[in-house]
Amino acid sequence: MKLKLLLISLVILFSIKNVISQENDTIPRVKIGLVLSGGAAKGLAHIGVLKVFEEIGISPDYITGTSMGAVVGALYAMGYTADEISELNKNADWDKLLSDRIPLNEVVFEEKSEYKRYIFGIPIRNYEFKLPSGVIEGQQLERFFAELTWPLAKMESYDSLPIPFRCMGVDLITGKLIEFKSGNIAESIRASMSIPSIFAPENIDTMLFVDGGVIRNFPVQEVKEMGADYVIGVFVGFDEKVTKEDLFSLSDVLSRATVFYGIFDSKEQMNNTDLLIQPDLNGLGASDFTKSKKIELFGEISALVMQKKLYQLADSLNLSYRPVKKIDQPEKIFIKEIKVINERPFVADKFIINRSKIKEGSYVSKEDLLRAMDNIYGTQYFRKVTYTLEKLPDDTYRLFFKVKESTRAFLNIAAHYDNQYGPGIITNLTLRNYLTTESRATVTLNIAENPGARIDVNKYWGKYQRIMDNYFFNWSQNENSFFENSVEVGTYKFIYLNAGIGSKYSFTRNQQIGAIGFYEINKIFPNDNLKNYFQTQSFNSYGYKGFAYKFYYNINNTDDNFFPTEGFKLDVCYKYNFKPDVSYSINDADRLIVNDSFKDEIGDFYSANFNLDLYTNIRDFLIFNFGGSAGITSDESAILSSYVIGGFDDHGRRINYVPFAGMSAAEAIVPNYGLLKASMDIQVLPRLYITSRANIGFYTQSKDDMIDYIKYSPLKSYLKGFWAGIRVNTIIGPVNIMYSDNDFDGEIKWYVNVGYPF
Repeated sequence: MKLKLLLISLVILFSIKNVISQENDTIPRVKIGLVLSGGAAKGLAHIGVLKVFEEIGISPDYITGTSMGAVVGALYAMGYTADEISELNKNADWDKLLSDRIPLNEVVFEEKSEYKRYIFGIPIRNYEFKLPSGVIEGQQLERFFAELTWPLAKMESYDSLPIPFRCMGVDLITGKLIEFKSGNIAESIRASMSIPSIFAPENIDTMLFVDGGVIRNFPVQEVKEMGADYVIGVFVGFDEKVTKEDLFSLSDVLSRATVFYGIFDSKEQMNNTDLLIQPDLNGLGASDFTKSKKIELFGEISALVMQKKLYQLADSLNLSYRPVKKIDQPEKIFIKEIKVINERPFVADKFIINRSKIKEGSYVSKEDLLRAMDNIYGTQYFRKVTYTLEKLPDDTYRLFFKVKESTRAFLNIAAHYDNQYGPGIITNLTLRNYLTTESRATVTLNIAENPGARIDVNKYWGKYQRIMDNYFFNWSQNENSFFENSVEVGTYKFIYLNAGIGSKYSFTRNQQIGAIGFYEINKIFPNDNLKNYFQTQSFNSYGYKGFAYKFYYNINNTDDNFFPTEGFKLDVCYKYNFKPDVSYSINDADRLIVNDSFKDEIGDFYSANFNLDLYTNIRDFLIFNFGGSAGITSDESAILSSYVIGGFDDHGRRINYVPFAGMSAAEAIVPNYGLLKASMDIQVLPRLYITSRANIGFYTQSKDDMIDYIKYSPLKSYLKGFWAGIRVNTIIGPVNIMYSDNDFDGEIKWYVNVGYPF
């Protein structure tokens, strides 16, 4: 009987346990909502917090974010792990991402010479100057997002992501807060971080978006509406303790003024979190992207400080880390159709599609589409180039290139100084598709002690616009020192002018060939000190004018105009002058004293030259340059067509100017020369270089003597020189301070060069 009662009791207890267990299984699991605030660079602290969450076992069911919180949140929602996002942060070139600069080798050849040579540019619309809507368009940032979100197409709902996601933006037109729930996710997160006055607003459909932090920097309400039962918030947003000293600059004032409501709203949103984490970033600011890993570490430390509380939370809610499957990222997708979205279509859709080199009815990879963006953007017709994909019912894709055309008229400004030619203000007017369709015209003035002017008009032809008609005018006036045996004996004014037409053909964006015909004038005017030295008071001027033609071939696949780290440049040129007309202002008595290089008559003559520069870098901080240069002229040539040797290479465009370390600018005027050069740059800070250069060269009076000189002349007969100093890549352009010396006169020279050259 007792045994029977015991068995009955055990059955009843087992049944009760099963009932309780079944009831527990039917209790809905607590849904965790994660809210990540904006904060620009400070938002990278979110990555460190996510690392700790994964270790403890806290996995969000919903994520909302604003600005940088939207970026980190979107990647996590797509299935990137905290470690993967941390690796992206570690390898990100934030200096590049937070600019619209692309490497020079991605810019089409005819634009290279003007690319990033000015301090700032002002758009001109309807004959009025208009300040740009933001300092940064975000080209590199959106390219980065496009790479990370490949191949997500326009999504009907972000709920279909591995973790449902929302981010916030503000429509600048209506002033309304917009919650991004669908669409192109790369476009949405870019819109969410359009910080006013820093980033240009993001144009989506009929709306124009700025940073969601203007109104909702901490979207707690939205994550609750998604279904979160328990809200964890990570806030790295606005500084509450701001002093008058903190609001010194215009950007400081503008930034603060645009987020007043966001500051108030964030405090209200914080009150609705169940667990709030506020990393102590120890004075690190919103612009400290160069300290990205440090910010991430502080985020991790802030979560570890709350480790005990987080473990208790995980235990009480029976949480465990649930890795989600990352979005599928196939190697290639099939593009069935290509369209262009362009609000101001001065540039034909066909040209944009052709430049992309993507064809309908073909498979493309992520790299193909990124390269297509670069190909289109490299034409410099556009301020921004992005793409979006639409998935079709048959699992193929429709590709949209979304472009924002550059303002057709732009006024650019730069300043320049060097200790040879003095200061100058450079102004440039660039007109695209303005004079006629498919054209670019530039007018550049150097307002200086040594002034100059350039007009250049290109009219493009062909499917890829690789053929160009070229119309040009150049004028410059330089005051040079005149040397005898490396001793300055006086100065003279040199004036050069040419104007003509030609044609160019670009094989690729880094390779071009061309031919031009032009009329040119060369003239010198000795100053009184030089007249006194030669005792020729009546020598007022000497020059020639006449027609000439030129053939040239250029390659340039370097990555920067002024601070190249890789690639090579090759310039080859042949010029022929027809029966120049000589003009000579001097009386017969003085003529006998003047050097016989000043000929009364000159026949046809030619000249040819080449220059080669090879750049390579080791471990990104050590850059080597090796190269050579040579030039010849026929024996019938005029002295004014000779090569002007000496001085620092400021990457300007003076006619026949050949830099030579260890010599003063224009120290030697020679008809034929050859030189070898080598330099080394050591990058000690992101924009600061310690540099050195050595070169060795020679010159001859006759081109026929050059080979004999190389064969038979001893090494000690060659000119040798070097320079050493610092180079800095600043917002106003290159800054170079060089000490130089040589082995032939023992005179120390200094080269000081600031800003972009003419």
